[in-house]
Amino acid sequence: MAAKRPARKPQLTVEQIEIVGQFNDAAFEYPKLSFEQVAKKLLPKGFGAGPAGKKFREEAKAVFDQERAT
Repeated sequence: MAAKRPARKPQLTVEQIEIVGQFNDAAFEYPKLSFEQVAKKLLPKGFGAGPAGKKFREEAKAVFDQERAT
């Protein structure tokens, strides 16, 4: 019986990390827009599909919400 491998956690690419930083700036620059509205402005094609896209969206939302909280 083969050993079960642990699930790999998706990692963000350098480009995705830069875009997450842009969400921080956008949260300050567009105080009346929601996260979804800013996301459509910055990423017209969306976050992508699958676990990597989900992780990318989670990170961007966390940064966005953190900037709005301060």
